[in-house]
Amino acid sequence: MNLLVGATGFVGGHVVEYLFQQGEISKGVFRKGSHLKIMDANGVQGLEADLLDHHSLHEAMEDIEVVYNMASPMPDSDSDFQKSNTEGLLNLLEVATESKVKAFVHLSTIDIYGFGAKVIDATTPINPSDEYQRSKAEAERLLAEFSKRNATPRVAVIRSAKAVGSRDESLVIPILRMIGDGKVVLPPSDAMSFSHPKDIGQAMYKAATGQAPTGSSYLVKSFDATPGDLARAIIASTGKEAEIKGQGMFSSSSLSKYTSNQLKACPRMGDQDSWKGLGYSPAYTLKSTSDEIANWYKKEPWVAEGA
Repeated sequence: MNLLVGATGFVGGHVVEYLFQQGEISKGVFRKGSHLKIMDANGVQGLEADLLDHHSLHEAMEDIEVVYNMASPMPDSDSDFQKSNTEGLLNLLEVATESKVKAFVHLSTIDIYGFGAKVIDATTPINPSDEYQRSKAEAERLLAEFSKRNATPRVAVIRSAKAVGSRDESLVIPILRMIGDGKVVLPPSDAMSFSHPKDIGQAMYKAATGQAPTGSSYLVKSFDATPGDLARAIIASTGKEAEIKGQGMFSSSSLSKYTSNQLKACPRMGDQDSWKGLGYSPAYTLKSTSDEIANWYKKEPWVAEGA
């Protein structure tokens, strides 16, 4: 049985769906006040727990063989990402060890390389440039130290490019809202790498069930595109009309500061040699991602049109 930590988040919800499609049985940890619709629809048993509460984690870890850790509040949220990414992670690893969990797969981000690296590969040095990135890099350091001291659980890290897909509140929903206003304003950016969250789910699943050696890490993406390309594809898939403009002196984007900085940095990775060993092959393209976003938007337009 799997334990999905962060199962009610944007990426977590898609990983829930991906694992359900693989026939996996899972429990999902959620925080008080979370929406459980996706977990309920995919047969996931929900358990309220706190990463800083050992007792609640022990209950959640019962009968678990694989932990998928996706718990990481975004820097623009009200949650304490510092504690979640460090103290919470250490608690989770401690309880997983005590419970004899076999594999622990952690979701990280290519943001740990900072916003200065344009092309990212296995040789790119980790160089976080703000507090959020530093907390994610620190999480990876803690995992590396743990894997050196402990043979089990087997640890693997997935470093994902910017995640985009249905229900994404950082980039997709703002783009849909701007499309509704007839004008999409984006900061200047070259082509960058994006990951569909179900491709992230595939990579995490492969790392958990394959032969990934403990302490290993993998760079994961689905496709490369400019943010303008993404907006144009969503416009085409939704059948709407909107003008795409660059952010300038007299126009501003509705994107958060952190997301704007991600787009301006335009980090891009090449296909990775490690994908073959992992068994990872991205299933999503720019077109299939925009079509998925459009299909979701047609079913629940109020999500993007709300204030």
